[in-house]
Amino acid sequence: MIELKECVEILDSKRIPLSALERKRLKKIYPYYGAQGIIDYVENYIFDGEYILIAEDGNNLKSLQQNIATWVEGKFWVNNHAHILGEKKGYNLRYIYYLLSILDLRGYITGSAQPKLNQENLASIQLQLPNINRQNKVAQILSCIDNKIAINNKINSELETMGKVIYDYWFLQFEFPNEKGKPYKSSGGKMIWNEKMKREIPEGWKAIKLQDVFSFVKGKTPSITFDNSMEGAYPYITIDVANGGKSQYCFLDDMPVCNGEVIMVMDGAASGDIYIGNRGVLGSTFAMLKKKSEDISDALIYVILSSRKNVYKKVNTGSTVPHANKKFIENMRVPVADNMSSFSRVFDEIYKKIELTKRENQELISLREFLLPLLMNGQVSFKE
Repeated sequence: MIELKECVEILDSKRIPLSALERKRLKKIYPYYGAQGIIDYVENYIFDGEYILIAEDGNNLKSLQQNIATWVEGKFWVNNHAHILGEKKGYNLRYIYYLLSILDLRGYITGSAQPKLNQENLASIQLQLPNINRQNKVAQILSCIDNKIAINNKINSELETMGKVIYDYWFLQFEFPNEKGKPYKSSGGKMIWNEKMKREIPEGWKAIKLQDVFSFVKGKTPSITFDNSMEGAYPYITIDVANGGKSQYCFLDDMPVCNGEVIMVMDGAASGDIYIGNRGVLGSTFAMLKKKSEDISDALIYVILSSRKNVYKKVNTGSTVPHANKKFIENMRVPVADNMSSFSRVFDEIYKKIELTKRENQELISLREFLLPLLMNGQVSFKE
């Protein structure tokens, strides 16, 4: 056995926290990390390379809904809520990251109301490491899986961007393809002033309120949740789950069931954030946006709201706990054609690809979780 401080460089002294006010004045270029991942972007960086970040505080140290270790590459900034570990000669940092991700570290955590993993306890974590050759091989296998997951995430990010660009081009600039396949407005398409939107929209189009597009169906809190699935149980959708975290399960109990529809965070710091493609019963933090017509699909609803998120999030209500402004969102107007199904199909294809890639990532994560303990415990051997 060896203590963590013997096989990594603990670089906490180089951390520099920045307040929200300070960050507000900065250009958004490099990731700014907190205890559980990226919380903002800033215009400079203090680290460049490969590192492990370990949460120093936060409720997740107790709940373990997410991994307390984060692998970070490239240029970034980090605040004082995450320990930072660098490589030490003779040890594979990536292997140590994977090992830390499966260890039960609760014995090193202090505080019940405010859980904390202080630097002294972090440094004393006991590790059992194989020789460097095996460390390298194990890290290489698991890294291949994680690299593929990262590539898929990048693909999905680019597909999301594509959807937003197309929506902007077609529904804000009105350059959708006309009957000849040319951009409508710049090819002389007739525009008519719309008093409700205070702007010109294409002839034959109308401006409708979002309450005519979808209705809010509020989620509920289940009577009981459990860690593993069983017959008749559904995944329980929380914010952690919507962001890729591990799901708990519950029984239906008259709770709303989401089958891939758009869901919106209604309460808390993330109020107004939206997700699509989740399946399971909906937690009380969310509302499902139930479409009222097949002409405007879930994917198109998602893109409509994505294009206006900066507007409606600014009018969230509540001083202590923010709430999404349901009434404001319902009264927002959008321009629509008589037949929106052909437009919807384009966005459906984009988000179908995103959903398939997300599903592949779930399978890759399951494979990694299956292999991780086997590789770490030496139950899998390597041929020379």
